[in-house]
Amino acid sequence: MSVVLLILALAGVLGGGALIGLPALGACLIFDSLCVGLWALLREDGERAVPSVHEVPTLQQVLERARAS
Repeated sequence: MSVVLLILALAGVLGGGALIGLPALGACLIFDSLCVGLWALLREDGERAVPSVHEVPTLQQVLERARAS
């Protein structure tokens, strides 16, 4: 939901800049780029994402699991 609101806000800023004129539209693009970059940096928590794929088992691990069952 927050991403949708962010996109709508960015579109509103760009639309307002386009109504004023070309220099204002350029300033709006720079401002939007800075805000989106800052937003992305603030959302970064520094932790790496947990991989969704587990490591592939080796043949030895498969055989040990087969013997255990």
